[in-house]
Amino acid sequence: MRRPARSRRPDTKVIVLISYEALKRGLAEAGETCEIAGTGPVPVSTVRALMGDAFGAAIVTNGVDVFTVAHLGRSVTAHQRSALEARGYRCEVPGCDSTTALEIDHIEDWHKSFRTKLDQLAWHCGPHHKDKTYRGWRLEGPPGDRRWVPPEAVPRRDAPGPEPPPAEDLGRPTLFGDPSAA
Repeated sequence: MRRPARSRRPDTKVIVLISYEALKRGLAEAGETCEIAGTGPVPVSTVRALMGDAFGAAIVTNGVDVFTVAHLGRSVTAHQRSALEARGYRCEVPGCDSTTALEIDHIEDWHKSFRTKLDQLAWHCGPHHKDKTYRGWRLEGPPGDRRWVPPEAVPRRDAPGPEPPPAEDLGRPTLFGDPSAA
């Protein structure tokens, strides 16, 4: 007997009305809005705490009019995934042609921006995802014009990234031992 398919939909959906400046600043000031629709005013910190556990839709205002609607969750929406797939299923690090086991990654850490925007998402192969997440490398530039920037490097638009060091410089043995010993 087959088990029913489990839904990947979130259990909770939160609609937040928030002033753009309050969202950027992390604090609502006099005359600015930060409220959960149907509930009332809440601190911006409460909204941010909810974002990781719920599907969040922020209705960003300039005080009166709706400015934009943004997805506040960390997960990629179905529409964003479709757009990424249309852009090409290939690691977006220049020079990498990997098309297997790719992950969608936030270019700017989600915990810094609390946004999942299409232009801030990229496909990464496993090794490049680890380099970005744990070793300080970063992907910069718009889709189609990405640059792979090493840790603590000054970004330069015209300069390619550094070549990885040879195996002997990393203290790892070469395939057939030390070539200078022959």
